[in-house]
Amino acid sequence: MSVQVPYARCAQGPYENWVHGLGQAYAHPGLDRASDVLSCVFEADDPFAIGDVPGHWSTGQGTFRTPVLWSANGFRSRFVPALFCERDDAPSDTPAQGLKLFADAVNETPVPTVAGQAAGSEVVAHVNYPVRAPTLCADWSDSAAPDPAPQQDAIVIVAIVDDGIPFAHRNFIAASGRGTRIEYCWSQSATKAGQPMLFGREYDKAAIDALYRRHGGDEGAVYQAAGLAGGGDPTVRFPLDRMFSHGAHVLDSLAGQTPGHGDPRQDRVQIIAVDLPAMASADTSGFGKDMFVLSAMHYIFDRAERIAAAYAAPGARVPLVINLSYGHSSGPHDGNGLVEAAFDEMIAARRAHHPTAVVLPSGNMFMQSIHAVMTEPHFAQATGPVALDWFLPPDDRTSSFLEIWFPDGVNPDDLRVELVPPAHARLDQYAFAFPAAQTVAHAPVTKGGAPIGQLSTERCRGGRWRHVVALAPTDVGQDQTPAPAGRWTLRVTKRMADPVPGYATDPTQQIKAGGLQFWIQRDEDFAASGSGARQSYFIDPHNALYADDGRLAEMDSGPGAALVRRFGTMSGMATGAHVLRVGGYDEMTLRAARYSCAGALRAKDGASPEVMPAGAQVQLSAVSERSVTQPGIVGAGTRSGTYIAQSGTSSAAPQVARALVDMFLDTPSSAMTTVADYLDKLDVQTGTGDPKGPDRLGHYVLRQPRQSGAADEQVRIDLMVQARSVDPVAGA
Repeated sequence: MSVQVPYARCAQGPYENWVHGLGQAYAHPGLDRASDVLSCVFEADDPFAIGDVPGHWSTGQGTFRTPVLWSANGFRSRFVPALFCERDDAPSDTPAQGLKLFADAVNETPVPTVAGQAAGSEVVAHVNYPVRAPTLCADWSDSAAPDPAPQQDAIVIVAIVDDGIPFAHRNFIAASGRGTRIEYCWSQSATKAGQPMLFGREYDKAAIDALYRRHGGDEGAVYQAAGLAGGGDPTVRFPLDRMFSHGAHVLDSLAGQTPGHGDPRQDRVQIIAVDLPAMASADTSGFGKDMFVLSAMHYIFDRAERIAAAYAAPGARVPLVINLSYGHSSGPHDGNGLVEAAFDEMIAARRAHHPTAVVLPSGNMFMQSIHAVMTEPHFAQATGPVALDWFLPPDDRTSSFLEIWFPDGVNPDDLRVELVPPAHARLDQYAFAFPAAQTVAHAPVTKGGAPIGQLSTERCRGGRWRHVVALAPTDVGQDQTPAPAGRWTLRVTKRMADPVPGYATDPTQQIKAGGLQFWIQRDEDFAASGSGARQSYFIDPHNALYADDGRLAEMDSGPGAALVRRFGTMSGMATGAHVLRVGGYDEMTLRAARYSCAGALRAKDGASPEVMPAGAQVQLSAVSERSVTQPGIVGAGTRSGTYIAQSGTSSAAPQVARALVDMFLDTPSSAMTTVADYLDKLDVQTGTGDPKGPDRLGHYVLRQPRQSGAADEQVRIDLMVQARSVDPVAGA
């Protein structure tokens, strides 16, 4: 009897359906609609050997291709990043047609092609954003591994995933003068020079040094030669065209040295950098970048193997510290997000052989009213549905997204949610109900028959249920219908007999946050990209905005009253089991920075005033503000000699990563396998009382001087002051 071969399927989730389907007319301004190359992540039920995944496979609709994949020591995972390239004669004139071709191609992919012979494994493809066609090199081949160095030493590898990486900057040149300390840089949006990758270009140490010499140290000319600056295309953002980029500041905090003031020990630190495409950063909602980020992690882990083989003694344990100063506000916040789960698999696998740390910021949304929770006291006190107002600002040129996550064991029939538009909106219905679903379903929100939004119900990746609201921009172009600005209302009717759980205990006896949880997606104009994004937020009359002393309130109102919560705003990318979560604080006051996000708190018993941490929490904090009058941390701009002060937990995270690197330089053979092992080795102080204590700052506070020493930090500040005294806009 023949055995029927199972085939993969396309997820068709809420974001995919809105971006590539119902809401395609409201695409993010930075999205390359001309490209017919879609990025995606394949997910299987069971782990499979990554080394067995083919470099490409063809279907009747086109070809799937995989980037560099890490497969050392027989690594097994449930996740594979890939690109889908349509066949040349494919009829895909619209994003919806392209999504249909993609889905058909997925349905023609046998499960064993992706996941080997994993018995009973289902494979699902999650589509992301398109890849810019000029960056694609379909017939690429990976570069050759370097020959072993003549003199091997105890080394540490540090890596960054960010936006706008200035790989020719002098702050990354070795103190010995032997050229750049960047061993590998994969610029995912580069189009020229370097080694072609599946998308973008790789610049190894030899290529960076050669480009620098060829252009006489003119860094701008280097980036133009790589297609990373001076592109002349107004639809494409080139971060290295500006004097400041997020990646320049973060990499400098992570591994930079002021020329002439370097630490020779840092020459033992090998740098790997991945520069994400501008589009992956410009859309702050979080959707669309999974493939790019996961590909970056595979690349870093793979190149770390090469560096260890070339520079370290045989059998040596080679530490790897990765800083990923990105985040988003949505997701399950229980460690089961797609990227979080993939990270945990990779970190755990490498830690079995080498010390490995991945450092992420907690986020900067603590005070922005983007999180709310409904628990049993809210329903017990209500005489009807419990209502939560959601304000959409005017002049917002990007879509707004809201996620509603149900507790474990609770489904959409137990808590019925409907969306009520503003009174002045005059939509086609007074209220819109979410669709019923076995796995996933979508329903339009319409005005005059035109879709201006989408309501989705999904059992996300086979786990918890969620609703997702997508609404069109409130400021649109001609021949488009905007979503009405103003107060939208979410009304929730409890139909279940049992109480809505405020928290739960997982099999490891860890407390998990419960309740019906609401998160608004981050919606910002990142790095002045010109997207026109404006953040929406919740309005709650029970949420006290000011404390008794007149300052902005940084503690949540009592349980059972306010719906809006500050605690629980932890970045949706940072709740995995094996990552380090870093908050930010003011150096002068040792208080948590007002924006620094924190994990959830829950009442111990119903409406009890006593609360306890629930779910992932900030583990330690570093300086993100020097003082009230001196905001931010000083770091490099995109050109040598330029400096700027940048605020945010993205500036705190690389300081922790750098401290870990310094610790590994002193103890390179440390056999550390848990998060606690890493924290115990750092030179830290313990946190103090509320709201400065474990709930906001974590259990540890990094107090050692920033950068590579206090003297080096003072040099940086002096240089910035000097530059500003000559040119008021230098480094700005």
